[in-house]
Amino acid sequence: MKRMIVAVQILIAIVILVKAASVFGVLQKMNIPADAAVLIRSALAQSKMPSVKPSSDTAVSKQAASSVDVLPASKDAMDDMLAQQRDLATALTARKAELDNRENALRADEQRLIAMRKDIMEKMAVLKAQEEKLAVQLDAVREEDIKRYKDMAKVYDATPPAKAGPMMEKLDTKTAAGITMNMKKDKAGALWAYLSPQKAVDITREITRSKGDKAQ
Repeated sequence: MKRMIVAVQILIAIVILVKAASVFGVLQKMNIPADAAVLIRSALAQSKMPSVKPSSDTAVSKQAASSVDVLPASKDAMDDMLAQQRDLATALTARKAELDNRENALRADEQRLIAMRKDIMEKMAVLKAQEEKLAVQLDAVREEDIKRYKDMAKVYDATPPAKAGPMMEKLDTKTAAGITMNMKKDKAGALWAYLSPQKAVDITREITRSKGDKAQ
């Protein structure tokens, strides 16, 4: 395109030169003064000024070229920016996934702890119920023992001490102590004289222990 423009400008210049030569020849034949000829030459010279145009075309071409050079640079910058945004989005997604996994793990641990706590509470409730049941049973057994000791104490109260002493000597210490505690004091004192010293000591210790348990 540039070569075509230059060729056209050269052709125009040649045409102008030919016309100028012909006009100059005519002027000489017509004997026109030299000043007029100078003015004509000046006018012809000025008519050649538009040939400077290619410089402006060259500037435009340079600007276009520079614009074309800038475009790839801008594209590269945009690609870098998009790549950074993609990397950031990927990192944020990975971080979110990590946090979600931690949250799920914490929730699972929380649910497991809740289940363990529920299981422990249920077992404690069962143990408490069993303890209360055992306490009731022990109270019933204790009441039954007390009733039995009272009934046996009435028999020993009615039996002469000389006969009741040897009978009590053969009993186990706990039973002998239970009967003695439910006998009348005077009858128990009279019977005491017919017990061996060791048996009397054993019965005394059991009575003291039993009273200590009741106090607690």
